[in-house]
Amino acid sequence: MPKFCPECGTPLQSINAKFCPECGTGLIQGTLTPIATAGTQIQPSTDDDWSKPIDWSEEEYPEEVTPSPVNAYELGTKLEEIVDSIYQAEGYKTERRVRMPGQGGYTNEIDVIARRRKEQVAIECKNFTSAVGIKEIRDFSKKLDDLGPGWRGVFAAFNDFTLDAQNFAESRNIETLGHEDIMEKWFAVSAGRVSRQGERLTLRSALSIKSDYLMVTTLPLQNKHLVEVSSARLTFHPYVKVPYTFKARVYDPTKKLHRFSDDGTVVIDLLDGKVLNKQAKKGGSILNSLSSSKQSADNVQTLKTFREVMDFSPSPEYSITIGSDYQITELKPEVTKRTVERATIEYITARNTQDMAYTPAKGDVILDIRHRKFVPRRSDIKLFKSEMVLVPKWAIYFNAFGTIYTKEVFAHSGTVLENTIQYCPQHFKLGAINVKKETTAVCEVCGKAYCSEHISQCPVCGRWVCSDHASVCSSCGKTFCKEHASKICRGCHQPLCSDCEVECPICHKPYGANHTLICDKCGAAVCPSCITTSGLLRKTRICKNCQ
Repeated sequence: MPKFCPECGTPLQSINAKFCPECGTGLIQGTLTPIATAGTQIQPSTDDDWSKPIDWSEEEYPEEVTPSPVNAYELGTKLEEIVDSIYQAEGYKTERRVRMPGQGGYTNEIDVIARRRKEQVAIECKNFTSAVGIKEIRDFSKKLDDLGPGWRGVFAAFNDFTLDAQNFAESRNIETLGHEDIMEKWFAVSAGRVSRQGERLTLRSALSIKSDYLMVTTLPLQNKHLVEVSSARLTFHPYVKVPYTFKARVYDPTKKLHRFSDDGTVVIDLLDGKVLNKQAKKGGSILNSLSSSKQSADNVQTLKTFREVMDFSPSPEYSITIGSDYQITELKPEVTKRTVERATIEYITARNTQDMAYTPAKGDVILDIRHRKFVPRRSDIKLFKSEMVLVPKWAIYFNAFGTIYTKEVFAHSGTVLENTIQYCPQHFKLGAINVKKETTAVCEVCGKAYCSEHISQCPVCGRWVCSDHASVCSSCGKTFCKEHASKICRGCHQPLCSDCEVECPICHKPYGANHTLICDKCGAAVCPSCITTSGLLRKTRICKNCQ
């Protein structure tokens, strides 16, 4: 016999009660069957055919054993192991939990370090229960600055990133690996099917490719021809859309009828059963302890993915031929239909679980308001035919003079998920004030991309250089590469371009043209060292030849 009423939650005092004394719900002898969690990944059944629409039955689920939860440290350790394995599979040599001395004299602990040829990658792993915020990205950015030049930063977070964190990471050329990125990479190296050059691949229930390789790799930079594509991959990620309706009629203890209804579509990731819909909120309550489904935090990438699945319809079937410039990975569903159905029901149940207020017949309308929690029953929820959607996504890595940039784009809609080469790192969005500026060119020395305010083109050779690798002529004020403003002015000891260097006719030594003085007697233009100035109010300048 249950200790609480399954409908309103009222404690039951009699072990043989057949009806709830508060709401009148009939009680069934025996033990209630709990709803199993969707957290346990079940190996997909061989008879699960995701290529056809699914008819959902309303069968009840048998009781399953729920694994004991692990603590945050264990989750973080597993995330590091997964990321470490991914980079090893991509040809990197990795180390974990490395303490690295920095330029400022401090020691930085890096979760994973990956090295491949001249490339050095510092990877931060966070397994927070919510989306990673801007503070963690800023802290990691400071670590990278302290490590010095030559390091590329990657931030892996199993619960994705907030919008501010994503924007800041892009402006600092920090690659972000969210939940879907990690799952895609993990299944790609462990179970994904990689197609090779020239192979013809037939896809079913996939969104079409409208943003092709040429389109996503073309950069709006002045010197884009100097930026190479180091690797490109087109990944087809499986999701499923499950339409539903919910209707319920419930009487409170005063016999007042309450009506509840809801309808919509639940989008679920078929790699791990994660629900992409926003956290369940209705009636002021947030997803509660009733549901143990994996829910996604409100973050920019998950929201964009949700819209990509919802807003477009897949093609029944089409074929593509793999080009020579990129690879294609088609990921297969890793969860069963039963897991998807369970996760859907739990999400809908949590979304529609809410407070039901009523006033007893003899109570005061204001002072005696009572509350009961309304929990939808499985029989109140109806699932309709659903369909799988393969979402194609480009992952491009650019190499600009040794600096690596990342770009992720949905191949159907062209929606950009990440682009670390797009915005100048010297600008950032501050609250409602958007001061971000798009990059103009990459520095042809270090490879860093800047906007027109922070990068210049040498007027002599045409090379684009950033402030760290440029010289400003002290005489004309123009910006040159260091090769073409390599001279030093004898007067101010600042850089000087060849056009502004002149020779004194008296001492025959070079100096900057802006320091030229005119002799009041002979009119000769000489350097400051070869002229004498006298007078307080009315100055007189006499060169050495006229003295």
